[in-house]
Amino acid sequence: MTSSEKYELSLRAYTDILNGYSVVRYEGEKVYLKHLSDADHALLERQKEQYRQEAASKGLFSEEENLQMLNETGHWSSAEENQYQNALKEVQNLKKTESQVFLDSQRKIISRRVKEKEEEFRKMGKYRTLVPLVSTEEFASNKINFFLMQFSFYKSDDLKENLFTEKEFSDLHTDEVDNLTSLYFSALLNLNDTNVKRIACLGIFINTFMLAQGNPYFFFNKSVCSLTSYQTLLCNFGSGNKNILEHSENDMPSYDDVDDSIAWYARERDIIKRKYSPNKSSSPPSGASGGKSPKSERFEGISVPNASEEEMEAIGFEKQAQPMNLVEAAEKLKKKLGKDSLDIHDMVKLHS
Repeated sequence: MTSSEKYELSLRAYTDILNGYSVVRYEGEKVYLKHLSDADHALLERQKEQYRQEAASKGLFSEEENLQMLNETGHWSSAEENQYQNALKEVQNLKKTESQVFLDSQRKIISRRVKEKEEEFRKMGKYRTLVPLVSTEEFASNKINFFLMQFSFYKSDDLKENLFTEKEFSDLHTDEVDNLTSLYFSALLNLNDTNVKRIACLGIFINTFMLAQGNPYFFFNKSVCSLTSYQTLLCNFGSGNKNILEHSENDMPSYDDVDDSIAWYARERDIIKRKYSPNKSSSPPSGASGGKSPKSERFEGISVPNASEEEMEAIGFEKQAQPMNLVEAAEKLKKKLGKDSLDIHDMVKLHS
């Protein structure tokens, strides 16, 4: 995706987030897909619990009870379930680590590892579901999906009148429900974390957000409790970026690609975090017991494998280190000494 395509995509997603809904076409007409708020999610959870109770009243077992029965019949053992849950935790931990690493190169390595583990987890899950047993949780999930489709579509942008009544929706053919479900997920596809992070880096957003003093009430002109999940997420990312801009000692470069802006914010966040970390130990003063003499300090260097030039500049700035191109410095020293090659003693001089 080109930088201009990312920018246009981010603007479209930004418009939807500001409106609190997405516009889709159904049977040739515009319909409005509501973005859910915390209150809406709470309503869905209450409804889901009712469906669980309904399933239990019909004699269905919970997932835990089904797993116990599969273990007793030898179809899926407790050891296999433990292995399955451990694999799930490993994937979750890897994703958490991926979001916290500083270097892009390291992040890519972890990302590949995540994909490998997700594939292993997927294969493991296939064996887990070989015996089809409908649990109370699965019954409730299927029912809540139908409820969500009926609840989310509206006739106009004031989001007051649903596109279907409960009766009308229950009378829809399965193909029509599948079509609405496809429309629902397609409309929200671009409102993922990556694109919301991109929006939070756009000047058109961050400038207005800074003018609103980072206050969601001033920015959206409504109470925090009324914000949609996407509006809340955007404010969270925006607050983080605002904090970085206010505490960074570096000026943000002008980037054509918004993903470069995301990377800059990530690097600056890491620098600020380490700078103000309570666990950061201060170096003893020069001449103190265990301290370094000025001469020995000159021979210290910073090396980070696979770091990009920008990442090394950020690390160097944090450590108050001066950048040095070793190849260029070696060439200059060879000319100065009149040598074709440098020995170990000459190389030491490069750092003096």
